[in-house]
Amino acid sequence: MTVSIRPLAAGDLEALGRFLTSGFQTPADAEFAAVDVLRWKYLESQGDVAEPAPRSLVAVDEAGAIVGHVGFVPTAFAGPGLPAPVPALHMIDWLGSREHRSLGASLMRRAHEAAPVQFGLGGSDAGRSVIRRGGYDSMPSVTVHERILNPLRWLRAGGRSPGKAARASRDLARRLIHQPRTADARLELEPVSSFGPEVVEVVRAASRFAVVAARTPERLNYALRYPRQAPAGLLVRDADRRVRGFALVNSIPRDGGRIVLGRVVDLLLDDDDPDAWHAALLLLSRELARRGADVAQAFAAPPWTVEALRRAGFISRHPLDFRLRDRQALLPRDRPFYLTPIEADYAYT
Repeated sequence: MTVSIRPLAAGDLEALGRFLTSGFQTPADAEFAAVDVLRWKYLESQGDVAEPAPRSLVAVDEAGAIVGHVGFVPTAFAGPGLPAPVPALHMIDWLGSREHRSLGASLMRRAHEAAPVQFGLGGSDAGRSVIRRGGYDSMPSVTVHERILNPLRWLRAGGRSPGKAARASRDLARRLIHQPRTADARLELEPVSSFGPEVVEVVRAASRFAVVAARTPERLNYALRYPRQAPAGLLVRDADRRVRGFALVNSIPRDGGRIVLGRVVDLLLDDDDPDAWHAALLLLSRELARRGADVAQAFAAPPWTVEALRRAGFISRHPLDFRLRDRQALLPRDRPFYLTPIEADYAYT
């Protein structure tokens, strides 16, 4: 049967949602595949002049049924020695039907045309297998770290089975060992409803130490428009009220609402001082607890973020596989990459 690949259209959204929930074996009302969320992910403008639109490709058979899909998150990397940001993308909601499994590679090759650099962060076993064969190089892993904020609720939620109860008890024991330390740096958080040009200066400063996604005010404000449980925007200021960074945080119900996961969706500071990152993470943990989170979660990659998370009482949970496809060698490999949930599809679910 002939299959064609074309850009996603607004009229495809309901059928795409059904295809994704069926293929990924999730509940039919799963948030990641809801029509309003898919429209936001793939059709709503992110505010970037050169962005591809839509940010999604569907494969359809002769009858017009969707049999494959790949979405992509366009971004650009800034870093030491780079004269200009390098366009890049990350693929999400990548799926071929059981009858058309070879479509995955075809969709990947089409998605690659949208940017000279591609990367993968985590993903399914099948997806990681395909990108390994697609020329993606293995890079140092990004580590997921967590800190228990509400010990009693955490223990109660883990008590529904012997295995979960044992894990919850071990987690609490580790929490007692890894107590957060008092920060030396003095910082404060300022809630904002939108971001402005201060973001550009923070990214410029941060890219002297690591390869970072070149965030813009428009891209961050697009993130604040997520149609369901939207993240909160924050500026990080020092004692002199100077902007030192910015952050996005979100609270996500898990395990049937028994636990609320507080995720540091994004955090970027203007230097690589672990003291400053330590202070910022303590503030964000308090903010997440204030918003009802039972556990805080953040990603770590460069050494200073790993150290700051340790000081702030976070414990390493598991690594996320990070792979990079850079055929033209546009990005430096002698500097760490800084990646957060905002780079992929981890920010909201």
